[in-house]
Amino acid sequence: ILVSMAAGLTTQQIRDMAGTQQGIIRIMPNTPSSIGAGMIQYCTLDVPQEKLEAFLTIMSKCGLLDQLSEPLIDGASAVSGSGPAFAYVFMEALADGGVACGLPRDKALTYAAQMLLGSAQLLLSSGSHPGSLKDAVCSPGGSTIQGIRALEDQAFRSAVINAVIATFRRNQEMGRNA
Repeated sequence: ILVSMAAGLTTQQIRDMAGTQQGIIRIMPNTPSSIGAGMIQYCTLDVPQEKLEAFLTIMSKCGLLDQLSEPLIDGASAVSGSGPAFAYVFMEALADGGVACGLPRDKALTYAAQMLLGSAQLLLSSGSHPGSLKDAVCSPGGSTIQGIRALEDQAFRSAVINAVIATFRRNQEMGRNA
């Protein structure tokens, strides 16, 4: 089998470019895969079940694997493949805010990273909607809801949505230009 993580290319394009008839597995990993905490979407073309099972066993050490239909791969990549870069920018911004409030940078970075890690774990383990978890932190008239208001004033959600859409479109463009 041939495994590829070329962004934007379909399994058929990969097969055609390789000039082969062997099975293709297209993966979209992210950088946390390097420490066993990744999210890897994949789709296949003509891969025998025993080869797929062997591949999944090997790759399971990298994190969570999820099979998707090929038309969804570019969107998934835009969220979880590019998402770590967005998360790093967010953590850096949180730390910059903490430094502006007097925290030492190393502590501010640790607090931001641990908060994001714990928040992600809580979301996954609770099965709760992120809006419900956000609401649980926002006391009426409290400081957190004022921070949420400030994010909304700066179109935070819109900026994140637009970043994912821009990434998705670029993935598709790269496939068309291959």
